[in-house]
Amino acid sequence: MYSERRRDTMQRIEVIDSHTGGEPTRVVIGGGPDLGVGPMDKRRTLFRQHYDAVRSAVVCEPRGSDVMVGALLVPPVDKKSATGVIFFNNVDYLGMCVHGTIGVVATLAYMRHITTGAHRIETPVGMVTATLHDDGRISVTNVESYRTRKAVAVEVPGHGIL
Repeated sequence: MYSERRRDTMQRIEVIDSHTGGEPTRVVIGGGPDLGVGPMDKRRTLFRQHYDAVRSAVVCEPRGSDVMVGALLVPPVDKKSATGVIFFNNVDYLGMCVHGTIGVVATLAYMRHITTGAHRIETPVGMVTATLHDDGRISVTNVESYRTRKAVAVEVPGHGIL
């Protein structure tokens, strides 16, 4: 009775694990929550508010680890994009992860969803371009960096104010 009831309530999540220079990425390719449509940052908020148990199940012990990054594939807003993705780890949700993006692109290529060339990937922090090269290498052009303040004094023990 217990095993039947448990089987009825268990959710099956399909993943593919990849490693980028030893950094693990677990890509959720099926069984993830339906987050609807709309911008990736809004869908990430929905994921955080309503499906945090999925995040935990995917990347935390006993099947995950504290160094693993999860990547939930979601339909992109722009049909010209290869995919949308929400990154997360054992602690929280990430706006972007370069090694995770490399893992996502390698996974999409393995699944034969993409071929060589440049591919747009939608993330909560904006559009990222990843290029799958003929030799299997993957390069990523991230969102633009910015600074919020400049000339900030910081006190460093043993060195004073810098």
